[in-house]
Amino acid sequence: MKKIALVALLASTALMAKPASYNACIGCHGMKGEKNTMAPQSKPNTLTKAEIVTALQGYKAGTLNKYGKGAIMRGFASRLTDAQMKEIADYLGK
Repeated sequence: MKKIALVALLASTALMAKPASYNACIGCHGMKGEKNTMAPQSKPNTLTKAEIVTALQGYKAGTLNKYGKGAIMRGFASRLTDAQMKEIADYLGK
């Protein structure tokens, strides 16, 4: 029984592993997107996966300036590929 529980724990941990592409985000958004940056609505982990990808794409394109953070976020989002955006969304999103 202990072996089964250990295997289940390891499997769930592997599925929830933080993607390397999220490392630059931790300082402002926390390990799991739980931090407010400048506005209460800016917790990434309260968004759906689709909302996260859409926001990152908007920041990358320079068309989104949510909470006046467009320039800062564009610097980070411009380095992300579509696959990395999806990884981040899968890690944080609902």
